Amino acid sequence: MSAFARQAPFDAPYSLQTGEAAPPLVLFALVFGAVVFNLALCFANTNVFQIGEAHVVACEALILSLVFLVAYRAMNQLHVILIGFVVLWALSFASVRFLSGSDKTIDIKVIRDLAIPIAFFLLGTRARNIKAVDAIVATIVAAVLALAAFEYFWLEAFTRVFNVAHYYIARGTIEARQIFQNSDLFVSGIRPAGAQGGRNLLPFIGDHRVSSLFLEPVSMGNFGVVAFMWGAVRSRFGGRMQWGIMLGGLAAIVAADSRFGAYLCAITLLVLFLPLAWTTLGTLVLPAAALAVLSVVPLIVTGSYDPQNRYIDNGFVGRFVLSSDILANFDFWTWFGLKAPSMQVFDSGYAYIISRIGVLGVAIFWLTLFSVHGPSRQFGMFRSLAALYFGMILCVSNSPFTIKTAALLWFLVGALSKVPDTESVVVRPLAVPRTT
Repeated sequence: MSAFARQAPFDAPYSLQTGEAAPPLVLFALVFGAVVFNLALCFANTNVFQIGEAHVVACEALILSLVFLVAYRAMNQLHVILIGFVVLWALSFASVRFLSGSDKTIDIKVIRDLAIPIAFFLLGTRARNIKAVDAIVATIVAAVLALAAFEYFWLEAFTRVFNVAHYYIARGTIEARQIFQNSDLFVSGIRPAGAQGGRNLLPFIGDHRVSSLFLEPVSMGNFGVVAFMWGAVRSRFGGRMQWGIMLGGLAAIVAADSRFGAYLCAITLLVLFLPLAWTTLGTLVLPAAALAVLSVVPLIVTGSYDPQNRYIDNGFVGRFVLSSDILANFDFWTWFGLKAPSMQVFDSGYAYIISRIGVLGVAIFWLTLFSVHGPSRQFGMFRSLAALYFGMILCVSNSPFTIKTAALLWFLVGALSKVPDTESVVVRPLAVPRTT
């Protein structure tokens, strides 16, 4: 029997110790739907009818509405206040930028970006049986790897069914002139050769960066990190080794050639054996530390602030320098979310979120994450790793906000926040096999 199949079935009994739990199949359907709906729209665009941005927005709105509906029983007055605060805060800042003329429209996308963590965290609190959550993760990992194998070994057949490039052009995410590597894959679907040397992880498997259910390799790599972190934490605290989930996460990272993902997995193994107080404090101050580092990266790398952008490229350091350059162009009003930035900010997650809700808003929402109380060290460790993942990737990308990966991450944080102590009392080294 495979490592995936050994997970608890979705119809396993679930605990009602801390309130009413939702059926595991409903939880799986909502989380998996958030992961896979773009794939379904891509299939429709390739084979049935043309997709537009409105279809994507409608699907995300439907998924979030269903998630809030299922999570309703887990909500209290504090959650309602938080949701209202998110909406009013983001709308207020968007309105100020619009009225001042720095934004052409009232941009409400950030409301969706902040609603996803809240919605799926609350959904996770309705999963009271941790083995059923293990099964959800394992099933998604298995589905990701199955489609990844189809894409890698039968790429031509894959793109006939899922023309990724045409889908993203149709929904307005990329322009046709950007498809210079492969007309049927996402713009980053092939690792360019030359100065950057092509693929970084296992170069002998070729320069194709596999995307699987996610259609683009960045999210594929991010998913691998989330899966690996979950498997590692559950192995350390859950009483049995989760080899299938951990190795599946690593396989996703390698297939997507995610350099950052590989670094984060190595850091995860180190963090797991640090005292929880250290990891909590370290990740609590991570955004401030990251912004401090980003403010001095150009000086360290180049010896000056390099106005000619000679050191900005698609490499690891180059992405940091670009993010630093974007933040260096912020003035006082942009730092507080009251003025739109002068440069595009999608290559810097911190620049994106700060320009939308201000540095004060970022601090409030980060502290909100650490105000959540959990019943076990398992929750504290996974929350620290989730914050590490989120805080580090924001240095080079706003990709952690996409529902394709954020749904699973915050669902898992919510699930562990309600796991009874009796289900997470085992603490064991990762290398020790289970004994019977």
